[in-house]
Amino acid sequence: MSAPGTISAPSPAVRRKATLALLSVCIFWGATFTWMKQGTGALQEVFGHDTPVAVGSFFLLVRFVLAALLMPIVLPRSVRKLDTAAWRWGFWVSLPFAAGFMLQIFGLTQPDVPPSQSAFLTSLYVVATPLLSALLLRRVPSRGVLLGVLLAAVGAAFIKGPPEGGLSIGAWATIACALVFGGHILITDTATRRADPLAITFTMFVFSTLWLGATLALAPGGPAMLQPAPLAEAFSSTWFLVSEALCAVLASVIALSVLNRWQKELSPTRAAIVYTAEPVFAAIISVASGEDAVTGWLMFGAGMILLANLAAELVGRRPQPS
Repeated sequence: MSAPGTISAPSPAVRRKATLALLSVCIFWGATFTWMKQGTGALQEVFGHDTPVAVGSFFLLVRFVLAALLMPIVLPRSVRKLDTAAWRWGFWVSLPFAAGFMLQIFGLTQPDVPPSQSAFLTSLYVVATPLLSALLLRRVPSRGVLLGVLLAAVGAAFIKGPPEGGLSIGAWATIACALVFGGHILITDTATRRADPLAITFTMFVFSTLWLGATLALAPGGPAMLQPAPLAEAFSSTWFLVSEALCAVLASVIALSVLNRWQKELSPTRAAIVYTAEPVFAAIISVASGEDAVTGWLMFGAGMILLANLAAELVGRRPQPS
């Protein structure tokens, strides 16, 4: 029996349920890499392969519009808790959120970046987040973060084989995406202490639609995509519609609902370890769908990146107060 005024730790059964729930989130998030690859591929069949920025902006714009429309239905609290602080912080959180996704989907539109590589490179935000935090706070990063940077560099370099010609522009864009997502996590940590997290998420989606709409309008070939004929052709593509619906419903709204319900039942360290399964599921789904192939270099590079993420989370970290 707990002492008065204390909070009981979740039971083993609750922790098992929470772990399984977060693993389902990892499956949804892992699948998005294949869905985005297939969805942008369908758009490139309509709009051509020489406008990757416009194609990525178009796909993300539709995804975030759908998510913003669905959130008040699935998560009514996201609009009930709206206030000035939620709009203000949603604005700031949306900047790295939209930029990170834009870099990620730009990488995925490149023919030499399969979903598995994109997923493992994106997961480097686990290393980037504490590294950015240490730089901003002007203190030496932990031994785990430094080890993680070394392992991540090896994994990123060799995940597609010996880097004879260096990493491709798509790979570099995805690594930049991981750095931006690290900044997004730091800003979100501050924002969610000052306003309701679900309300911030809703406003983040709203502002992100504005940023992606502006990017589409300014990108080469973007305005032409909004002409009636190509627009109708794009929305007649089954692959595009299915991938958009899956990304918006399962990977955004449903995954968010599950995460907000169950992550609090696990310690941050255990949750972080569970989330390392995301790129693993991404690779499995990508291979199963025919978008990727298993190679020895993929296994080696992915293993190095997973070790980098675990090192950043577990090695040399100061114990957190209960």
